[in-house]
Amino acid sequence: MKKTQKEIQKIVEDLTCRHGVDFLKAMSTGNIAKTLNISRSLASQYLNELCKQGQCIKINSRPVYYFDRTQLEKKYNVTLTYNEYYNMPDLIEALKQKQKEPQDFFNAVGGEGSLSYCISQLKAAMLYPHGLPVILQGEKGSGKTFLARLAFEFLKNQDRVTDKACFIAYQFNSEQTSDKMLEDIFGIHSSVKKQTGFIEKCQNGLLYLSQADKMSLECQQRIAGYINTGQFTRMGDSDHPISSQMRIIIGMDTPSLECLGQDLRLSIPVHCSIPPLMKRPAEEREQLVRVLLNQEQKRLNCEIRLSQSLFTLLGSNTLGLNIHELKNCIRTMCANAFLEQEKTQSLNLKRVYLPEPLLSKIPLEWKGLKEEFVYLTINELVPENDHHQIFDLFDLLLEAHRDYFFNHHHFNSFLKDGLEIMRKYYDMIVFEQKEENPRISSIENMIQMLIDQTKDNSRLTLPLNCSFVLARIIYSLNQMNTSASVWESEQKDSIQSCLNSLKQELPQAFSLADELISRLCATLEIKTQPLNIIFLTLNICFYNQQEKGRQLCGIIISHGYSTASSIADAANQLLQSQVFNAIDMPLDTEVAAIEKQLDMFLQMHSYYQGMLVLVDMGSLEAMAQHLNSKMDIGIINNISTGLALDVGNRIKQNEELETILVAACQSHQCHYRLLRQTEKPKAIIFTNDISIRVSGKLAELFRSSLPRPVNIKFIEVEYSRLKTTLENDDCFQQYHVVLLIKPLGLKLEGVNSVTLEDIVGFRNLQPLSEAFQDELNDEELDQFHQQLLKNFSLQSLMENLTILNPSPLLDSVYEAVSELQRQRHCRFQSRTLVGIYIHVSFLIERLVTRTAIESQADLTRFQKEHQDFIDQVHISFQRILKSYNVTVPIDEISYLYDYIANDEAFNKKDLEGEAE
Repeated sequence: MKKTQKEIQKIVEDLTCRHGVDFLKAMSTGNIAKTLNISRSLASQYLNELCKQGQCIKINSRPVYYFDRTQLEKKYNVTLTYNEYYNMPDLIEALKQKQKEPQDFFNAVGGEGSLSYCISQLKAAMLYPHGLPVILQGEKGSGKTFLARLAFEFLKNQDRVTDKACFIAYQFNSEQTSDKMLEDIFGIHSSVKKQTGFIEKCQNGLLYLSQADKMSLECQQRIAGYINTGQFTRMGDSDHPISSQMRIIIGMDTPSLECLGQDLRLSIPVHCSIPPLMKRPAEEREQLVRVLLNQEQKRLNCEIRLSQSLFTLLGSNTLGLNIHELKNCIRTMCANAFLEQEKTQSLNLKRVYLPEPLLSKIPLEWKGLKEEFVYLTINELVPENDHHQIFDLFDLLLEAHRDYFFNHHHFNSFLKDGLEIMRKYYDMIVFEQKEENPRISSIENMIQMLIDQTKDNSRLTLPLNCSFVLARIIYSLNQMNTSASVWESEQKDSIQSCLNSLKQELPQAFSLADELISRLCATLEIKTQPLNIIFLTLNICFYNQQEKGRQLCGIIISHGYSTASSIADAANQLLQSQVFNAIDMPLDTEVAAIEKQLDMFLQMHSYYQGMLVLVDMGSLEAMAQHLNSKMDIGIINNISTGLALDVGNRIKQNEELETILVAACQSHQCHYRLLRQTEKPKAIIFTNDISIRVSGKLAELFRSSLPRPVNIKFIEVEYSRLKTTLENDDCFQQYHVVLLIKPLGLKLEGVNSVTLEDIVGFRNLQPLSEAFQDELNDEELDQFHQQLLKNFSLQSLMENLTILNPSPLLDSVYEAVSELQRQRHCRFQSRTLVGIYIHVSFLIERLVTRTAIESQADLTRFQKEHQDFIDQVHISFQRILKSYNVTVPIDEISYLYDYIANDEAFNKKDLEGEAE
């Protein structure tokens, strides 16, 4: 199968699994072609081939739709006869008519979840030659008898018993005598009494003995003897043993096996345990309520309706019921409703119809719940535990990733979509009213502790709400382990592909998320959840991204449990950037404790040039005076979301700290304080003789080469200004200049400097190491040099600095400069040759864009004195000028002459030095 055809098959499979026949637009040829970015005709060709192979179902409507056969049959539990259907109604009719009735263990709620191991043991015991005896443990009303009946049905469906075989359930009780138990099970044959026992009545079927803890010791011993030999004798007739291959299940309500004798315990190799209903996942409890309601609906031949809140109550642990009690509860409610609504076409169940003992168990929040007066059918009821919403979230995330992956979009497009999907889920979880759940609260506290520990080792920032949302997802996925396992199995390839992309594109965020989730799952003793690794990676990415060039950071401090976090979270979402961090201050918290938190935050974020602290009242303003920080700190009181948005937007625009403070207080009813640092901030000055725009791009390339942000400002200065003012320029008064990136011809005394030519040639970089010796350790400095070598290669430099295609441009420039060297019978210095390449490249760009420089030199005199150089340039540059359809003016030639003359002067000086 061709690669594209495999991709189409995978897309159809995923879409069918996710949507079934409910979203036809997604299943059209056009949408499938668009998803893979291929032509409609090619998609149609491959889809028809898959249909002929029996892998796809085709609907010959307009438009044509395609479904994956395996996923469709699995989703609707059918076996489809044809590969093509005339229209959708025909397919839907086929899905309805071919519906299979679930058999034996498929009828067990939780068969793929909490009961999966128990059922697998029962199957193994039943299928073993002649069967193996089983001990089935579980609290009273947990469903042991039901599972035993399903085990017998399983035997029949597997053709392991004869038609005469039957299922018998026998219950021991403390009032029975030992003789009575033996007669019932093994039978009696005497002159006085004859009675066939249950072992014989089973006809080699299945005997279920419940409440075995009440079985007499003699009865246990005789049952152990039967299990070990396959033979038994009736009471009163020990001379005639009877052979039987009957299977036996022994049910016990107690968790301990000590009540059984050693002979019987050792005779039974298979032990199964059923969890009580209250300890089973919420998903299974809700499903069980649906099953019991449907059974009662069929029995009454009448539609049953109930409110969403009542359905939630029945599926919760609030009433503390086991399965048997839940079944009786629903029957009692239906009976009470039937009494009042006998002549209606449907029964509306209400909480008031609960059995009287249960009414008193309804907690206060249920009693005070406003009556909805909206009665839903069983199929309209919505699970309360957000299962579908969690799957919707990750369906959208995986769909966004598939779009990025198959359509070869930029990773940032997926990141943007993923963050938006995550945000919507945040809003749904945080702002909707949710029932308090102590388990979620415990998981939330545990997550927050792990995050706080990680913060000590890495500069990790996450919002307060992240712990709550992540705790809810972890809890819900663990509660609905059945459908979660099925869904994850169906989406296995898509999940792994998404994880691979995140690991490759966001290695640091992915590593942190993987570590946090793995530690949390290990603590809770649950399996690692890849979905939460995806969720947390996106959170870490969003809340820890630092915009390049931003010099200020904002922090919000407010009284209340989560007031500051809520304002910061809302502002960051609207600003689409992590501008603000938050410190919440419960009312009983001392200001000194907040000072300590703020001081730690400042130490971890010392690479910023300044900090804006937004507080809610004047009492918090004074604390900044005691902070141990060298950065400028601005404090604004009377915080609001509007003020935070205004300030945050100005921070993103890189406005000066004092400018932001003044503007904010003019627009809002607040006032500010500014605490200036005593030391001048460190800075690196970028200047070049090409343009201030190039200086800005050089600064950006330089910043991106650093392994992490540093406490140094990057400043661009006009070359013409610096050439005039030299060491007296204002930038040297305002900043402590640790490094000057300059062109070859600019000389400043007493300033640590390096030329662009030396950086590109990767030589004489000691000034760089000196500039960062207080900011980066040896390992980080080595990383910086390696990245600098990559970003400042001539090819990479031209890709970032010029708008022209760098490869053909550099080839033409090499040729022109080589010819110019031949014309002048000289060889330029290797370090300045790089500078000439750069200058000539920008000369061509200026000519193409018609932004040639205006020289201040006397061009008439230049033409008169250097006509030979002008001729040499015209000859050398003839081919490149023709290629770009431009002509070089005299002022540009004058500019180039000054640069080359400077190089020749240096070359002459070096030669004289060698001669001496």
